[in-house]
Amino acid sequence: MRPLVNCETGLNSQEVGMSKYDQFNQYPSRGLIAAESVLLSVWPTLTRHQDDIVLVGGLAVHYLTRGQSKGWPGAVTMDVDLGLSLAVDDDRYGSIMDDMRGLGFSPDSEIKNRLVREVDGLKMYLDFMTDSGDKPTGTARVSDVITSAVPGLNRALEVRRHVEVEGLDIYGVRLSAEIPVCEIGPLLVLKLNAFGGPTGRRHPKDAYDVLLCVTGYIDGATKAIEAFRDERKVSNPAYPFASHALERDFSRPDADGPMRAASFLQADAKLSERLREELVTAARFMLVEG
Repeated sequence: MRPLVNCETGLNSQEVGMSKYDQFNQYPSRGLIAAESVLLSVWPTLTRHQDDIVLVGGLAVHYLTRGQSKGWPGAVTMDVDLGLSLAVDDDRYGSIMDDMRGLGFSPDSEIKNRLVREVDGLKMYLDFMTDSGDKPTGTARVSDVITSAVPGLNRALEVRRHVEVEGLDIYGVRLSAEIPVCEIGPLLVLKLNAFGGPTGRRHPKDAYDVLLCVTGYIDGATKAIEAFRDERKVSNPAYPFASHALERDFSRPDADGPMRAASFLQADAKLSERLREELVTAARFMLVEG
């Protein structure tokens, strides 16, 4: 990662320079608000791509579960993840990179498909991804942006929920925007693959996000489970990987997913047992073929 010390803010290296931590309490309390301000800042520039872009990642989890987390702490994030259609790869759209540089973003020194900008003393990250059918892993170039190749992204673009987002942008201007957010079925597929798919990194936060996506979904847990099952029916190409990860990593209380989700919250024995039981119950229902 990027261990940094900001002399002006006095923030420690972990707080300033990482986008994903292995414990909930390591996330700065203002990180989610800072990520939202990044989203509101870049969105006016990206609206010309409105039919070819979708919000995924931690902010998507937040908007689909906010206020409904059933006693669990809500979503946290330090970055903004945007999925792009290959249709954006058209000169008439102009340069996305030039637009982002104009907003103060610059390429990350270590991850070539990531942009970074300091917001309120925090290093905030902007990631672009696409579903390049012939390249299920690695990177792909869309317009002038190097994106992560993520299977299942096309389904996220097909099934979007428009969410009204209001807040301050990075310049302190109050804005509101209607943001297309990846719906819960494709989002669960993406989250499960982020944890245990072919290129999954097994971050505790991703396991915890799976719990939030089901138990905290704004339309109810039953609808979330049904939406995940629907991804099999529509032949989401990323579903087999997600289903395999679900069965292997989430179907037992002592499996990797529930254990890492409990570790993310630093839960005591009683809370850990409850969390792992809820996650396993959700996984077993998701695996039922209906």
